[in-house]
Amino acid sequence: MVGDELLQLSSAADLDVLLERDLAGSVEEDQPGQPDRAGAPVRVGHRRVRGAGAVSTRLAAWLAGCSASEKGGPGASTTLPDVTLAGLGSDPAVDLGTLKGPAVVNLWASWCGPCKTELPIYGDFARAYAGKVKVLGVDFQETSQAGAIDLLKQSRADYPIVTDPDGKTHAIGLPKLILVDAAGKIAFQEYVEIRSAAQLQKLVADHLGITG
Repeated sequence: MVGDELLQLSSAADLDVLLERDLAGSVEEDQPGQPDRAGAPVRVGHRRVRGAGAVSTRLAAWLAGCSASEKGGPGASTTLPDVTLAGLGSDPAVDLGTLKGPAVVNLWASWCGPCKTELPIYGDFARAYAGKVKVLGVDFQETSQAGAIDLLKQSRADYPIVTDPDGKTHAIGLPKLILVDAAGKIAFQEYVEIRSAAQLQKLVADHLGITG
């Protein structure tokens, strides 16, 4: 059922708040060829969320696997949060507020399906761009630290990882990509699943000016 699917997508505590506040309807299977229309359910992946116009962009993005963009919109953050996050396992803590790029920051968790498939791409990128671009993973509101460590090993994602159990990075979904420039400013941020090395390389080239 829908509730079980949501539990698989996220363990974040504020998801319940979003559901209670914004989801005033039901989720139904999308039918091929069914057109969108005024007052119709909001499309979320292969399903539609029906409500009285109260389903927020934030909630739809979360349910859809985080396809919403934060690129340059009003109120978008220009720097990473000024917080220090502990390292995962033996990795050192990192003060995000002092992080200078060029850097790729990937927010992920072991309970996030798309995150699992993209981790090997980030691992390959970190090795190929070593000395050119820093790569930092943020394990967001993890439910199994042991599972996260095992997943990283399987994915050969051996770049530094920090943990964010309390959601201090304020993500509203996963996976999320943030690109930080040499001045420590956010050059790009988006809820996006990286599906290929070429995709990530192009984003880095376009927004950080670094090529392989």
